[in-house]
Amino acid sequence: MTVHEAITALNDVSTLKIATLTTRDGREVARLPRVGREVIVRDSPFNQNVRVTAADIAWLCEEARLAMAPAQALLESALDSLKAIEGSAT
Repeated sequence: MTVHEAITALNDVSTLKIATLTTRDGREVARLPRVGREVIVRDSPFNQNVRVTAADIAWLCEEARLAMAPAQALLESALDSLKAIEGSAT
């Protein structure tokens, strides 16, 4: 799965959408709403100096972490409740 495909999949289930666009020099950028950044997600085919950096990917990871936080909290709460139910049944 490419980064673009992963962003599309996240956008399909998220209310805060990551906007992607292709610039004149061919790079693809993503606007990350939760962290308030714009990052490169695909190198420019025309300018070798415009490349995806580790910082771009780190911000993309932080966006994903923030997008997952509510679901992670719900999962942890549900698992804690399940443990409590199982504990009271014994």
